[in-house]
Amino acid sequence: MLGAGLGFVAGFSTGWLARGHVDSSRGAVVSIIATYFKAVERVKRIVAIEREHLEDLVAEGRSRFELDRARARVAPRAGVPQESAPQVVPPRERAA
Repeated sequence: MLGAGLGFVAGFSTGWLARGHVDSSRGAVVSIIATYFKAVERVKRIVAIEREHLEDLVAEGRSRFELDRARARVAPRAGVPQESAPQVVPPRERAA
């Protein structure tokens, strides 16, 4: 009878310790996964900021290019042929 009681107590305490150990490792894994998702979110935010910055640079460069091109058309330089405006030819009507 004493052996059965000691066996029960030993099994119960071993199970209790095993459950405590598994739960603590589960908490660590969940914490690592949460940290991973935080890092992914941070990287996405940084990439979005850099993408917006690059788009702003491209838009500013395009604007400056078009402004310089418009200035070149308005004030032609001596001896340099001026860039001509595109010629639009209306479509011909077909004879019936």
